[in-house]
Amino acid sequence: MRLRPAPGSQEMQDALRHPLVRKIVTILLEVIDEKFFKYAALFLRAYNQRIQPRFVEDLKALHTYAKKLPNEEGLFVYPTYVNELISALEALYQQPDRIVGYQRGAIVELLATELVCSRYKNGECFDNQSFHDEQSSYRSSQVDVAVLSHNQQQIEAYTCKIKADKIESVDCTNLTALANIAEMRGYYVRIGAISFDNSGVISRKIEGIPLTRHIDAYGVDNFSKLRERPD
Repeated sequence: MRLRPAPGSQEMQDALRHPLVRKIVTILLEVIDEKFFKYAALFLRAYNQRIQPRFVEDLKALHTYAKKLPNEEGLFVYPTYVNELISALEALYQQPDRIVGYQRGAIVELLATELVCSRYKNGECFDNQSFHDEQSSYRSSQVDVAVLSHNQQQIEAYTCKIKADKIESVDCTNLTALANIAEMRGYYVRIGAISFDNSGVISRKIEGIPLTRHIDAYGVDNFSKLRERPD
């Protein structure tokens, strides 16, 4: 098996490189085991534009989910990253709705890529790839987060969506076909679907799609498990 770049649309490539996207992901990685992460992710899931009702109120309310930490004077205050994240989210939503949509999706994808790739060597884990089987004509469709480790005889592949209801049949059948052929070639395989919903919502969505083998679900309640190696 080999990986080949499958970069997708120019809009998504631009979103993945955008400074606001990268800043938001950097902060979310710092707080991924905290309640603050969950509610920031749910905010991104819920709002696709700033004119929606309660946008301003819910953005400001993110403060209430952050942990206060002692400063040099011993007073408990919000860490600087709290205001930094809220300011970055506010700036993100100032952009045209179409750009906001791509950037919200890019945050999910880049965050997942950072967590999964932290477990592998350089050259084993990438975003936006397709798998090519050298012993047949098989070529997978684009995979949002892809791992191919010949050293560990391990393949991982994930589809990333901002909402579980955006997961389509083609996403799951692509992962299923990849897993089937990879196991035939002797690889240990983990495939998953990732979104900013709860993992139970993702699982129910997958279960409703026919001709799909088991696909692990990762959402706001278990996102940090992407840091863990497959059993």
